[in-house]
Amino acid sequence: MNPVSLAGHTLELLAILQQDQRPADHLIDNFFRSRHYLGSHDRRALAETVYGILRHRRLLQALIAQVQPESATDPGWWLAAFKLHVEKAEFATVAAALTSAGRRPASLSSAELAQLAAQRPEEFADNPAVMLSFPDWLVRDLQQQRGEQETLRLLQALNQPPPLTIRVNTLKTTRADCQQELQRRGCASTPTRFSPFGLQLTQRTNLFGLDLFRAGWFEVQDEGSQLISLVLDPKPTWRIADVCAGGGGKTLHLASLMKNRGEIFAFDVSAKRLENLQRRSRRSGAHNIRVQALPEGELPERLLGKLDAILVDAPCSGAGVLRRNPDAKWKITAAMVAELSAKQLRLLRHYAALLKPGGRLVYATCSVLAQENEQVVQAFLAGHPDFETEDAAAILQHHQLGALAAGPALQLSPHQHGCDGFFAAVMARRQRGTA
Repeated sequence: MNPVSLAGHTLELLAILQQDQRPADHLIDNFFRSRHYLGSHDRRALAETVYGILRHRRLLQALIAQVQPESATDPGWWLAAFKLHVEKAEFATVAAALTSAGRRPASLSSAELAQLAAQRPEEFADNPAVMLSFPDWLVRDLQQQRGEQETLRLLQALNQPPPLTIRVNTLKTTRADCQQELQRRGCASTPTRFSPFGLQLTQRTNLFGLDLFRAGWFEVQDEGSQLISLVLDPKPTWRIADVCAGGGGKTLHLASLMKNRGEIFAFDVSAKRLENLQRRSRRSGAHNIRVQALPEGELPERLLGKLDAILVDAPCSGAGVLRRNPDAKWKITAAMVAELSAKQLRLLRHYAALLKPGGRLVYATCSVLAQENEQVVQAFLAGHPDFETEDAAAILQHHQLGALAAGPALQLSPHQHGCDGFFAAVMARRQRGTA
């Protein structure tokens, strides 16, 4: 895509994102579907530019405000600042692209564009919330929990584009065979660092159009998400539940880990999401999944005290997956996190009743905030003396991954592990008669 066309389409898409509060990935997909003339390279360039602007929006606005404060919310200025200060494009190239695209803001004169180019982002180096474009409260909370340097590394990693990762469906094939067949179709990949089932694509491509995908050989799934299922470590004879199953990415992985044996109950409040899971399970060849929509607050009484293991993959802020959803960082608030942590605790208390004595309970989120992770687990254990922590490291050692976890919890982060940020704590229901 030439610079002029890229500028025009970028500004058109940014205008849509400003007006519509739905998730950016949904709106971008809709934009592409309505413009069939855009090829794969064009779509990639456009998506990278728009996501880049969303990732760095606060810094871009701060730079613009130094030149013309009233233009800090103007997408045309965002694009100019992004090209000049993030992509380091030549001044003349940026000026020509904006002018030729017919989208150059009237307020952005050549003199003001030159002023914008002269700004120095490093002047904000002492303020990581501005420099790295995150909300003040989120940076403050992370610094209190992790320290300044650790927080800086985490935020920098959350600002990087995520890799394209798949989980090979071992009900249908092996990782080696899948990698070989992908290579034959022009899709080069490398084995994931930790998950024994993952492949990371070396280039972004439309995997959903491949015959291998339609045949159920793989699912697109982040490596961190794959590792959560390994923490539950279900046995083929078990009866287990994924109680916030959603679209079923982890449910399908659990089915393959159980070799299509035992029973998996997939619960969710959304029947529509479960319909998607049913379609995916048919494609994957998983036959041991039982799907049921459960209104909030209800329990399947037939399963009370009967299950060997439960995964509570709780709804959360998504603070660990902001590299995928950079627009979400401005939709999360401290009050929202407090509401979510209360809901997460309710879910744990609610579904724990399904677990039999000696059974395993895994609580997981895609958050990097202690309020949604350790603090929820601590509150649950304080009110449930019949539960105790179990060593996640010992469980992961079954897959030669014991070093990933320290004690009862697994904590994954993009700057340390290269995957999305995830948390998983393991608890066990005490056997009757034990202290």
